[in-house]
Amino acid sequence: MNMVLSLIIYSPYLAALPILYITYRYLKEGNWSLEHSWTNGLLFLFFWSVLVGFANDQGIYITSSLFLLGYFFLSMYLQEKYQREDAIENLLSSLFFLSLGSAFIAFLDKIGVITYDPAWWKFLIGTRSIVDIGDYQNYRVSGTFNNPNLAGTWYAIMVLIGYYFLQKKSGLTKWVYALCMMIFALTLMITESRGAVIGLFLGFVIYSYFSGHKKKMLFLMFLLLGSIALMLHRPDWFPRGEILFSSIRDRQAIWINTFEMFLKKPVTGWGLLGIYFADRSIYDYLRVFHAHNILLTLATTLGVVGLFTFFYMKWSLLQEIRILYQANCRLTPLLSGMQAMILGQGVFDFTIMSPQIGVLFIASAAMIGGLARTYRPIVGRTIAWQQGKYKKA
Repeated sequence: MNMVLSLIIYSPYLAALPILYITYRYLKEGNWSLEHSWTNGLLFLFFWSVLVGFANDQGIYITSSLFLLGYFFLSMYLQEKYQREDAIENLLSSLFFLSLGSAFIAFLDKIGVITYDPAWWKFLIGTRSIVDIGDYQNYRVSGTFNNPNLAGTWYAIMVLIGYYFLQKKSGLTKWVYALCMMIFALTLMITESRGAVIGLFLGFVIYSYFSGHKKKMLFLMFLLLGSIALMLHRPDWFPRGEILFSSIRDRQAIWINTFEMFLKKPVTGWGLLGIYFADRSIYDYLRVFHAHNILLTLATTLGVVGLFTFFYMKWSLLQEIRILYQANCRLTPLLSGMQAMILGQGVFDFTIMSPQIGVLFIASAAMIGGLARTYRPIVGRTIAWQQGKYKKA
């Protein structure tokens, strides 16, 4: 398992290998289990994206749809193998400590030990992106994730995981987690990803809610809103403040442009890579791979059918989180916080298009589903017992 996790952490390209292996194994064995709404939604999105590819007469869209099929099989695998809290905690702990190597690479990049000069191994491990990402690449680090915003997502999730174990451990182990958590927080800062920091705040808000700390949740919400207001008023106090308003204008232009694309094909959309490969007469702004917003990207690429399928998947996931919350599952705050963090950053970005972040997003949802499968009978019996007791009373 450590080898699988390392492939995911240390290369945005090799991360596809574990997904390919799991897909091959399931296709060979034919042991499909379509009992979970989340996985059913992923399978439907795969078939729908293929149809959209044919509708747009673009083979590359169909090829990119295979990632959705891989996520479907990955989700099934994790739901079957990780239905116990201790198994999931062991997996997340391994992921946490193995990610320290990526943070170390990010620091080497920051201090100039790893330069931005082209080299095949830099492209492979993701310290340099194949696609030009602008002048800021000279002072923002990408770790092993190809892009500073993607790196910010990963390190923010590691901060959440570290905080979870910090609450559970004691003695020397607690201090080890605290130190590692600080390392990831510093690494997040040098990515200078504002969206990831906002997402992390939202992750902690949801974490506090499901931990039963309502006052802490409200404090974090006010702190987040106050920080955003201060950043808009005094951007020079924050990293990359000099380009804050130009970044906002760029995103507004991209949102407007992609929304106009959506209006042209509201049902089917343009395909998974349709935003980038659209005709220049249709897309009259900066060419990008996605709409820098999860919902707008789904609407533009897969139409209202894909968008409402995603809503259905998230609704079913919320019902399973509710089951875990009723069962007092100790992983409810963390797994819910991971989902909230990625979705929070998704207001400004579409980081789940990366195989590495996509795996985190799919994995946390699949683990929620696996745990819900374990706890659903227990919660059902508890509710039935309570109803019977109240009727007798």
